[in-house]
Amino acid sequence: MQNFLELVYSNLPLFTLALAVLAIFELILILILNAKFLKIKRTYEKVIDTLQKGDIFDLLQRILVEKEEIKNDINQIRVKVNALEKEGRRAIKKVGIVRYNAFPDVGSDLSYSIALLDEEDNGVVLSGIYGRNETATFAKPIERGHSKYPLSAEEVQAIERAKRKAL
Repeated sequence: MQNFLELVYSNLPLFTLALAVLAIFELILILILNAKFLKIKRTYEKVIDTLQKGDIFDLLQRILVEKEEIKNDINQIRVKVNALEKEGRRAIKKVGIVRYNAFPDVGSDLSYSIALLDEEDNGVVLSGIYGRNETATFAKPIERGHSKYPLSAEEVQAIERAKRKAL
């Protein structure tokens, strides 16, 4: 025991420093635990305030009703999104235009062919042939990039441009 006391007295500054470090470490732990306790206390007080405003069963019932309403809203949104996606597939997304001179005696490129296609290359090709004395227009249905009607070179070119999405 005498040896232990001599050891302590001879290393008193070192032991004092070690105890001071331990005290600071304990102080930091106490501050951290106090902050966590305050956070839990605030949450607890919010729950108690909510419970004092109404019965817990009423609160749970409202939460369940709101959950069902949200679920119904999500299902309605799903239905609408699916309908929009289906409709969007049929929307015109690709356009190809070719202007040309149909007759050598008529100046400028006044004739045209326009292909209007959806994402599956279905749609229509419209052609307007401009002549000196008359103008004619034609519309031909397009299914999967082809028509059951004969197509002019310009109409085929307009369809190809639409497929490449290059006006």
